[in-house]
Amino acid sequence: MISLGCAKNLVDAEIMLGSVLQHGMEITSRANDADVLVINTCAFIDSAKEESIEAILEAHQRRGWNKNPQQKLIVSGCMSQRFSRELRESLPEVDAFIGLDQVKELGAIVEKLLSKEARDKDVDLDFVSARPGYIPDYDTPRFRLTPAHSAYVKIAEGCNHPCSFCVIPQMRGRHRSRSPASVLAEIRGLIAEGVREINLISQDTTYYGMDLWAAKAGPRQPVDSARGPSLSALLREIQEIEGEFWVRLLYTHPAHWSDELIETVSQCDKVARYIDIPLQHIDESMLQRMRRETSREHIEELIAKLRAGIPGVALRTTFIVGFPGESDTDYEILLEFIERIQFERLGIFKYSQEQGSRAARMPNQIPAKAKNARYRAAMSIQQKIAHRLAREKAGRKLKLLVDQPHVARSEADAPDVDARVILSEPAPAGEFVWRTITASRGYDLLA
Repeated sequence: MISLGCAKNLVDAEIMLGSVLQHGMEITSRANDADVLVINTCAFIDSAKEESIEAILEAHQRRGWNKNPQQKLIVSGCMSQRFSRELRESLPEVDAFIGLDQVKELGAIVEKLLSKEARDKDVDLDFVSARPGYIPDYDTPRFRLTPAHSAYVKIAEGCNHPCSFCVIPQMRGRHRSRSPASVLAEIRGLIAEGVREINLISQDTTYYGMDLWAAKAGPRQPVDSARGPSLSALLREIQEIEGEFWVRLLYTHPAHWSDELIETVSQCDKVARYIDIPLQHIDESMLQRMRRETSREHIEELIAKLRAGIPGVALRTTFIVGFPGESDTDYEILLEFIERIQFERLGIFKYSQEQGSRAARMPNQIPAKAKNARYRAAMSIQQKIAHRLAREKAGRKLKLLVDQPHVARSEADAPDVDARVILSEPAPAGEFVWRTITASRGYDLLA
């Protein structure tokens, strides 16, 4: 299997492989030996779709190189969910497409694909539901693809936000939270296995539980998170689980942060002082055009509250440059904000014109050359900020989670996306250690 895209897609890949093992099959790292190849695709932006298409075509070519014409090719993931009909016409090389609701059924689908009936007859092997509704449970079989000491826990699926640049709600459906009991049971099991880092993920982690209380309260009653499941309540229950571990919040939305949640993070020492909060822009007109359901004033106040309420917090965000209608003035406002706020971690996306999104139909699309220039200028500012913040850590003693004998991460670094700490003396992988920072090298620290 090749799994592309975000951590949420990676969890889907782990569930698919768990289904395969449950059906008595084996997983191999050698593509030549496999009876079935699976490409788990991403369709978030144009570059992700291009990478997915390239992976599918390369996998098909490998069948020819390996002289294994009986090897089957399955395409799963967001691109399969959204474009299965178009892909079936343009990629006849693919033997089956499966949607997001079918991730737990890969084992049964593979059995059908390899059956005599499928070989002898023209059997329909497209498995894509129109509106996804599946969400994993604590006892869903999984074959984890992360290091033994770190895991992603998907606490919800889908999204209710109307962001004009995004088509995720069209692909993954409306937001649906897992029950707190299910999430807690999974985390307890992972901690018992020796996991030291729990990364909570969903399309909007801060929306967790709101749909459960709304469904219980009824359509005419207001949602009161204090009377039903909420992220704050979930974190406080996770805090009570025995063991030494971090729990990290990824993909939070600025519209749903509350004073209660800030206080909870501050009071729970197992919750990493790390907040991933994609803001996308700061100019008021851009936020409205993006349909971000928030304002510049709210964002400025929230950042001040987060830094005051959670001492030592590391803020990670992302912005989009080149959104339709973004003027030079709008862009300069964004640069001034980045330079003034001094985010510890920051990424920039160049706007991608996604078919089916509101923004794709907007006038004043920005040329690629301008988007590239804006991307480079913004990242140049952030690079200087990040390098300075890294240098200032010299002399501090930090708690680190060891990924490899000479490579670790601090509380301020999420797996795969943030900086590393390079250790001069080796330490056991999967363990916490305390080390003194001696210097920095670019984004990374030396200890």
